[in-house]
This record gives sequence, structure tokens and C-alpha cells, in this order.
Amino acid sequence: MAQEADTLTASRVRSVRSIPVTLAAEEALMDQRLPLLSDAVRRFTGVQLKDYGGVGGLKTVNVRSLGSEHVGVFIDGIQVDNAQNMQVDLGRFSTESFGSVALYNGQKSRRLQTAKEYAAGAALYLDPAEVSGDAWRVRVRGGSFLTASAALRRKKSFKNLRLSAGGEFLYSGGRYRYQFFDTTLVRENSDIRYLRLESRLEGKVLGGDWNVMLYAFGSERGFPGPVIRRAMGFPLSAERQADQDAFLQGGWKGDVSPHYSAAVRFKLSDSYTHYDAHPEKNPQALPYDLRFRQRSAYLSLAQSFSFDSHWSADFSSDIQRNVLDADRGYERKPERTALTAVLAGRYESGSFRSSAHLLWMGVWDAESFRGVWMPSACLHWSPTGWIDIEAFAKRSCRFPSFNDLYYIAVGNVRLRPEYASQAGLDLRLNGRQLVFRLSPYYNRVTDKIIALPTASQFRWSMLNVGKVDIWGLDTRLEGEAGWGDFRLDGALRYSFQLALDHTDPDKATYGCQIPYAPVHSGSLSLKGEWRGWTAGWETSLTAHRWSAASRSQDYYLPPWSVSDLSLGKDFGFLTASVRIGNVFNARYQLVKGYPMPGINVLGSVSATF
Repeated sequence: MAQEADTLTASRVRSVRSIPVTLAAEEALMDQRLPLLSDAVRRFTGVQLKDYGGVGGLKTVNVRSLGSEHVGVFIDGIQVDNAQNMQVDLGRFSTESFGSVALYNGQKSRRLQTAKEYAAGAALYLDPAEVSGDAWRVRVRGGSFLTASAALRRKKSFKNLRLSAGGEFLYSGGRYRYQFFDTTLVRENSDIRYLRLESRLEGKVLGGDWNVMLYAFGSERGFPGPVIRRAMGFPLSAERQADQDAFLQGGWKGDVSPHYSAAVRFKLSDSYTHYDAHPEKNPQALPYDLRFRQRSAYLSLAQSFSFDSHWSADFSSDIQRNVLDADRGYERKPERTALTAVLAGRYESGSFRSSAHLLWMGVWDAESFRGVWMPSACLHWSPTGWIDIEAFAKRSCRFPSFNDLYYIAVGNVRLRPEYASQAGLDLRLNGRQLVFRLSPYYNRVTDKIIALPTASQFRWSMLNVGKVDIWGLDTRLEGEAGWGDFRLDGALRYSFQLALDHTDPDKATYGCQIPYAPVHSGSLSLKGEWRGWTAGWETSLTAHRWSAASRSQDYYLPPWSVSDLSLGKDFGFLTASVRIGNVFNARYQLVKGYPMPGINVLGSVSATF
């Protein structure tokens, strides 16, 4: 991106300082043909998605084997968090709500960031769709596994206000066939029903931009549990979970003077979960009937100081309070107060941009205090118009969750925080129709905590690997071409990664790949457009993996390849599309014991008026 000439006028200075020091590792406009946000994210380079099957299965994202707890998910710069288990379920968000999604490895480093944005080892940004004009949008979907959904969204622009509000209801029976050795079975107890309501209001006041977002989500679903080889007639899982989540967030940011800018953000959230194992339906199940309510309050202040056209500095501070109430399962009431502060300095001159950050985080738990320092640095250099070079080095930390520390079955109050040291280089070659990106990196994770599901999806066992060295290389080639009314876009991605356990040289697992980390993975995306018609093809490939540190054949997960096909037509105010998932009916598992659906079809019709 070409920069404007340096001047002293407020508007020009703001424009230059708004450019991130590092560019997004990958960014995509939201494709309304995709039913879930996780379907868009899983195609990013270097990303591993854990999916426990079906529409209702838990979906978490892992970047470069750092672990999902090191990946921050941000909406308007405010993090979506979960102090109880640090698992952010992407399945709860819709492609209808956002205009684009972007992944940053290491550091974004942009003015007026929250302190938590600097603290994340990797960051996934969900940018709300822009609101313009006055329109209603209605969409219905239906397809395999008795899946049906209806969504309604209203967009309206006032004189100084813009409103986007909508809701979606979904039901899926979740029953799909899968192969179990030489027998074909049907996945049971995997149904889901949910209702999601969202609204976002934005405008301008005091020379800046403000926004308020209200989110509510309620669901009731079944957990089918892992498929385990037992005698015929063993009882199926009867575990059920009901969720009620709501949050209110918002903020204001603007230029107070030509040399000083500020941003204030806040968030209040409430999350209720009821988990019931229903032992009357499955006598072999442990009799769980648990209720949890998590409350959180968050406040952030970010300040940016511009000294001249080259130098600027930011100071950001966040405070957050989390409280978890549970009727049973915890030896004490989990409480946490976290204070995060960061000082960032930036230098920009022509085609060169650099920044350095020093972050401190202090965490007060029920009976303890822990504080850590996390430095980072990054730079961007464009020696010519078609070459971009970026580099970063960073140290990040994730504190143990409430479940890690206090849950009776697996908790350990002496559990140490997990640290990650990251270094990466990014080379981008920009042609007229082709863009090539090469990104080698190295991560070292110490005191690594790995969460693995047990026989119950709701409860996890905590495995402390100790020390992991991760060497990797991400590559991506993108291209576009057009002939008359026809346009073709394509992307080819490949990731190589060695994520090796270097904890104890005397153990048999020393030097082995850590669980669920493939050495090779990649994807191919093609999209063609012609006179309102759109056709897309996606193929994802993953090499073999292991579900545990042991190299026993019982933990082996074979390589898999899945292809999806989509076709759509724009009739003006009406758009229709059909998506065929897993075209070749591949049998595969992202998580051991959780078979994924075979070939499936989802049709969608939307109208805008």
C-alpha cells in the first residue's frame, strides 16, 4: 500500500499512522455461502481447526501449534474470552454478522489497540460488515441431517447513525452415517437448536467514532461422545448441554488533537451453562448435573501520541474481572482480576515501518498473584513496489484457566503459566495478477498445557508437555485473471511444520510430533464468476497425525482430503446457492473418535429489499 507524503495536517498524520506495521497473514471477505465462520477460518494457512463433528460440534482454532489458548479472537478490538476453559467456539458466530476476517501471526501493531491485542500470540479479527443505505435481508437454509435455519437482518442509516440488527434460528438433527471398522452406524445425540440475536449501532460524536454491540445466544445440544471400540450394544452418549450467553460491548475512538488520540472500550458479559449426563438414559455414564455462570467486566483505555511525521507512541491499559459460580465441581469459588499495560513505540519513514512493545500483565487469582513481562518487536520494509518484507519477535504468555487450576478432577493450583517465544519472517512478492508469500517461523513453548477430551466432551484432561520446539514454513500463491465477463480467482496454500516434544530426553516421546500437529497440510481454492453466476471449489489436505504423544497405532490418525463445491446465482434482489460438502464422501476425523460427516448438501436463498 502506497503511503501519502508526510505532512503536519491532522488528517494526513492519522492516515499514515492507521497502517499496521505488519500486514495480515491472511484476510478474506466473508462468503455468505459458508454456513459457519469456522468454514472460512479453516482454509487459512498454518491453521488447525479442531471440530467435534456436525453443525453443533465444538470448533476451536489453533495457529502454528501454539494452542487455541494463545489465539485471541477480537470483535472491534475487544477479545472474546472464556476464563473457565479458554476455549472460544467459533461455531457460535455467523458469517452474516461480519464483513471480513483476518489472521495476524505475532503482532498487528496498529495505533489505539487494546493491551490484550498486544498480548495475544496470534490474533483473529472479525470486522463487522459496513452499514450503508436502508435494507432488509432475509435468508433461509436447509439441507442434509435435517438442517434448517432462518435469518433476518435489518440495516438502516440515519443522519449520524448506522444500525445493523438481526437474528438467526437453526435446528439440525445431526444424524449422519459413518464407518466404524466394517460397520456403518448413524451418529446419534448430535442435534442442536440455537437462537442468536445481534445488534450494532455506530455513529460519530466529539470528533470520533463510537459503537455499541449487543449479542445474545441460546442453544441446546447433544454431545454424541467419542466412538470407542466396545462390545455390541454399548450405550450411546446421552450428554446434553444448554447455553445462554450475552454480552454488551462498545467504545469510542478519535483524535483529541493533531498529536493526541484516544480510544475507550468496555465489555460486560454473562455466560450460563447447564450440563447433564442423563445417567437414567445411560447407566454407565458418570452422573453429572452441573451448572456454571461466568460473569466478566472489562475496561480499556488506549492513547496514541504523535511527536512528528515519523515518531509516535501508544500507551494502552486494560483491566478485567472474571467470576465463576458453580453449583459443584470446584473446591473454591474461582475469581480473577487481570491488569494489562503496554508501552509501544513506532517509527515510520517512507517504505520502512517498525515498532517495539513492552507489555506487563498481572493476574490476581483467589489466593495468588502472578506477573509477567512480554516484549515484542516487528518491522515492515518495502524496498520496491512489488516486494514486502516483514519480521517479528515476541514473547507471550497464557495463564491457566479456572478449570486448569480449580476443577476437582483435573485442577492443580500450582500449575505454571505457559510461555511462547516466537520469531518469524514474511516475504511477499506482489505482481499484477499473482501474489506469492513465504513465511518461515520458529516458536518455542515452555510448560505447554495441552487439553484433550476424555470420554466426556465437557470434561478435559490436562497434559503438560513441558517444552516444545516448532519449526515451520507457510507458503501461499494467489492469482486472478479475467476474460470478458468471466473472472477467476485462485489460491494455493501449503504448510510444513515440525512441532517436537523436547521435554525429557529419557522418555520415548522425546523428539516426537506433538498431538494433532500435522507435518504437511495445504489447500486449494478456486472461484469463478460469470454474469451473476458463481462457482467455487475448495480442497483441503492434511497429512497423518497422532492423537497422543505415544506412537502406538491406537493413536494414529490417517491423512485425509476433503473437497467442497458451491454454485450460486445472483438474480438482483434474490440470491440462491447450493453447497456440496465433502464431495467425494471422504472418511476422516479432525479429533480422534469424532468422525466427520460424509457428503452433505446445503441450499440457501436470500432476498434483499
